[in-house]
Amino acid sequence: MRLEQPTSLLQRQSGSALVVAIFVIVVLGLLVSVLSKLVQTSSDSVAIEVQGNRAFMAAQSGMQRAMLLLYPLDDPFDEDACDVQFPKDFNAADVASATGQCTAKVLCNSYLYSGAGQTKTHYRLESTGRCEAGNTVTTRKVAIETRTVK
Repeated sequence: MRLEQPTSLLQRQSGSALVVAIFVIVVLGLLVSVLSKLVQTSSDSVAIEVQGNRAFMAAQSGMQRAMLLLYPLDDPFDEDACDVQFPKDFNAADVASATGQCTAKVLCNSYLYSGAGQTKTHYRLESTGRCEAGNTVTTRKVAIETRTVK
């Protein structure tokens, strides 16, 4: 009787290793799947952040170009430059060659107001940088205000 008991016990436990192995394989497969999705999401967010920085730099470059149009270095200041020169679109070659598929659009508004015996012209420039890469479009906006005293 004792000789038969270990044999029958062994026969009853012969399939448990297969069940444990399948369970471990399924758990490890789920873990790999979750980690893979996490890495992909992290990679996508880094790519969007880089595109956002490029759009910001394009907006900054567009703003600097617009300030040169508004306040030229070699020519006298033109009070009508805001109305004549803008809106202005700058392509990738105008803003910076390193930005790739980025553009900048600059708008200018002028306001006249008087105060303390002086008439002042107030300018508001808004530059919107836009970058495209595949299906992702990223925009950033930069604004600056400046004035002249007559």
